[in-house]
This record gives sequence, structure tokens and C-alpha cells, in this order.
Amino acid sequence: MQISSKLFNQQQLKQFSSTTEELQDLQNKIATGENILKASDDPVGSVELSGLNVVKKQIEQYERNVNSANDRLTLLDKNLENLSNIMIRAQELLIQASSDVLGASDRESIALEIDEMKEEIMSVANAQDSNGSYLFSGYKTNTIPFVKDLAGSINYKGDRGIASLSISESRVMETTLDGGTLFQAVKGPTGENVSVFQMLEDISYSIRTASGGVNSVKATGVAELTFENKNPGTWSFDLTGNLGTATITTEITGEDPSEFVKQINLSSTGVTATINDDGKTIKLTDSVNGPMEIKNLSVYGIDSAQKNPTSFFQVQPTDGSGNSIGSMQKLFDNNQLPSKQLDNVASTQVHISNNRGEIGARTNSLTRQTELLANRRLGVEKDVSDLKDADLAALVTNLQSMLTSMQASQQSFVKISQLNLFDYLR
Repeated sequence: MQISSKLFNQQQLKQFSSTTEELQDLQNKIATGENILKASDDPVGSVELSGLNVVKKQIEQYERNVNSANDRLTLLDKNLENLSNIMIRAQELLIQASSDVLGASDRESIALEIDEMKEEIMSVANAQDSNGSYLFSGYKTNTIPFVKDLAGSINYKGDRGIASLSISESRVMETTLDGGTLFQAVKGPTGENVSVFQMLEDISYSIRTASGGVNSVKATGVAELTFENKNPGTWSFDLTGNLGTATITTEITGEDPSEFVKQINLSSTGVTATINDDGKTIKLTDSVNGPMEIKNLSVYGIDSAQKNPTSFFQVQPTDGSGNSIGSMQKLFDNNQLPSKQLDNVASTQVHISNNRGEIGARTNSLTRQTELLANRRLGVEKDVSDLKDADLAALVTNLQSMLTSMQASQQSFVKISQLNLFDYLR
């Protein structure tokens, strides 16, 4: 019989090395609690695990996007809340300034507060998030959206882009508002676009001129009417006499009152008009010596309140002999009246509420999306755990079994390696 001790020893050492590697793998799995440490442990499971990890990272990114979108929308809502509070205060001041008991100095104090509100709204409109990006400049997040020029006009420098973030594989969430529309396209009572900044300026001018004008001019029996015309074009107003009310509309290109006289006499209101000897003053006479009223004056080219009204009516009530009764009354264009500004403020509040409602709807949607993503993540984590997490009890049992087997093999090797040829010859 031929025996090679060298070959025997090599085979046993190779076997011990392989067993030691297996033991090391088992110990690593027990230490890490993971069943798959390398692809060779479970090739199919490794591929599935890799795909699940990709999905898990995507879901985690969507969750971060949801949190970022929620933070941004919360900041937007806070700024809109501040804007709403400013407009509520403006409405209070406007109503207060409309009172006849206030003098010019009192109205000036109120107008100064309105002027400060304009600056405050500028601050809101140019708000930034925690990263220094402007909230209302569209895609131009590094460009200040609203800038005042040398003439005092406020211009929008952003664009109409609306930033968004992906919150799932098939859905994006808008996280900003169109600053140009929000601040410069408030739908007025008649459907026209009104700038919030222009509106506050109108309020300021309206308050300052409120003591010089009235909402409507009234007289009984006889009155004298003159007008200032710096805006040639179409003038219209409502005239009321003993036979009813009519809207007078005519083209006025200069200071000639004949067109007014013609249209008033055609109105069938019970009011007749004649021109006095000076050629500029219109004498209004009610046929039964009853009350007369002129209101709702609209002058071509006047679309907002003016710092100094340029075109208006002046009416002086008189008796039958032409003697003045009471004081002269001025009727400005409707856009100059505080009541007009109240309508615009109300429209702005509705406009702000609608935008806050949109933000609220987005926030609620994000809350629901957060729950969906959390459920998806838990499902993926469970699948990852089923593939990756080790059965510690089974691994420890297997380790103990292998250790026992290895000890037995080592003891056998020691005894066999001590044998020589003489032991076989016995």
C-alpha cells in the first residue's frame, strides 16, 4: 500500500480553510443580522434586493420633496395671511376716512399709514425662503420680483413660471404662485385687472381728496354746474329729476358746455339745462322745483384715483334769483371716490382668499401623499427585510453544528497524522 502524507495533509488543510471561510461567513451574517452579504450568497435574492433598494431610495426622495413642498407652501400661506391682514386694516382705515367728521389733517394721517402699507406689501411680495430664493419671481428665483422705478411705479421683474416638485412617479406638486397675477391682476368689480400696489396708491389719493369731493351732488329746484376738463373724450353720469333717472353720455373735447345741455334736455328726467351769459355755466332747473342729483361720473382716461383730480363737476345750489345756497359741491370721477376703493379692497380680499384656498388644497393633498408614501415605504422595507434579514436562530444552530464538526475533523486529523508505516505493519 502506497501512502502520501503530504497529499493527505494538503487535502485536510484545504478542507479546514473552506470550513473556516464558511464559519466566518456565518459569523458575519450573525454579527450584521443580514442574510445576503454578497451576491454569491443568493444571486436571485441579490437582484431583487437591489431593485427594492432603488425603489426605496426613490420613495425616500419623494418624501423629502413632499416635506420641502409642504414647507414652501406653509411659507406662502403665511405671507398671504400677512397680505390679508394688511388689506383688512386698509379697509378699516378707508371706512374711517370716509367719515364726514374727519378733517384734512386726520385724513392725511390715515393716508400716511396707507403709504406705509404699500411698502409693507412690497416686503411681502419680495419674500424669500430659507434658501434665499424669491417666492414670487417664478423661475427667476434669484431675481427680486418687484422693483420701484424712479417715477415710483412698481414693476414686476420675475416671470410667470410656477416651480414644482415631483411627489410620485406620475405627479408633480406646484410649490409657488404666479407673483404677477397675485399682486398685479386682481379682478376688480367690473372685471378689470387691478394692481395691489396701484390700489393702495388709489386709496391714499382717495383719502387725501375725500374732503374736497362728494359721492353725489344734490340740489333742489335750481343749481349751477361748471366743469373742469383736462381729459377730453367721453363723459357719462347719472342725472335724477322729478321724472326719473337717466344716464347722460356725451363727447366733450373742450370747455364748451353745449353738448351737456343738449343731452340733459333730451333725457326726459324733468330737468332742463340752459347756458348762462358767461358761456361756461350750465343752469339746471327741475320742472316742479324738486330735488336733483348727479352721481356716477365717469371721465375718459381716468382709470384710477388721481393725486390731484384733473376733470370734475362743480355744482352750486341756488335759489330762483340765482343766489347761492350752501357750499359748492365737487363731483370727481368714480375712481376717485372712497366707495370705489372699498370695492377694490373687497375684490382683493376675495382674490387672496382664493389663492390661500388653492394653497390649502395643495397642502391637504400633500398630507394624503405623505401617508401613501409612508405605506409604500413600509411595504418595500418589509420586502427588503424578508430578503435581507437573517434568521439568527438558524444561523447560530448551523454555526454550532459546523464548529462541532470542525472540532471532530481536527481531532481525527491529529490522530491520523501521528500514524506511520510501522503502525500499519503491526
